[in-house]
Amino acid sequence: MYYRDTKLLAISRVLKNGESIRSVSLDLGLLDPTILGGWLKIYRAKGEAGIEDTYPRKNYVLKDERAKIIVDKKLIEENQRLRAEIEYLKKSQSLTQKLEGVTNKEKALIVTELRKEFKLEILLEITGISSSVYYYHLSESKKDKPDKYEEIKKVIDYLYKDKHKKRMGYQRIHIELIKLGYHIGKNKVNDIMREKGYLKIKKRNWRKYNSYEGDMGGVKVNEMSQNFKTSFPYEKAGTDISVFPLDEESVYLSPIIDFDSREVLAYKAGKDVKMDKIMLMLDDLEKIHGNKIKGMMIQSDQGVQYQNSRYR
Repeated sequence: MYYRDTKLLAISRVLKNGESIRSVSLDLGLLDPTILGGWLKIYRAKGEAGIEDTYPRKNYVLKDERAKIIVDKKLIEENQRLRAEIEYLKKSQSLTQKLEGVTNKEKALIVTELRKEFKLEILLEITGISSSVYYYHLSESKKDKPDKYEEIKKVIDYLYKDKHKKRMGYQRIHIELIKLGYHIGKNKVNDIMREKGYLKIKKRNWRKYNSYEGDMGGVKVNEMSQNFKTSFPYEKAGTDISVFPLDEESVYLSPIIDFDSREVLAYKAGKDVKMDKIMLMLDDLEKIHGNKIKGMMIQSDQGVQYQNSRYR
């Protein structure tokens, strides 16, 4: 621990007495002259108020201890390598057998067995095969394994094609499999049926929402004439209906936005665009902003809602 008084004494010896940082550091037993350099930097920036007691770092390790840790680590790694070599030779049937006598496929199988105990890098170095060769043989070995879902796949084929004539989804097929005594998750049934091409995602063709249905007798003169410049808030605003398509339905948003502040003055959202939504939005606009909206021009398109007599 470095006390505040010790720090101030060391700083004073350097700044006032003209002693070197290295000599003062050696005299006070500091591990590194840069420690005193850091104190001087803080003193010049903040003065005496910035100098405080310093507690040593809990994870600080002396040079000798650090060297011992490095040596111990190397010894552990070397010991692990030797053990891995012995285990590999045991797996290779004989201590005297040459490594050339073992195929890459056999080496990959031995590496897979020993991976639980030893690092992959060490095993690959001992066997002399690259990681790409190892992973190739690993993937090939998985192909040779029997498919544990082979019987279930045949039952799914029967249920989907023969029994239900391709009219059932994976959830109903899963229920029938459970009734037949098969233990399988719903998601796995989904995966199997997708692999077989029994399930296809039907993409819905969404179209851009357009509420215009022609002149219904409510078309107004465009008094704003595309001049959206403003001098103050609540002078001009705009409204429109936006559609957000989701997986099975759409959500419609109808906001009123101030052209000056870009603030959303009021809005309504719902699963339809009936006139009630528009009128509720206008009611909220009046309730929230009161007399501030008096004389405000609202720009909209010529959609069926905005030609409605209730909107006018």
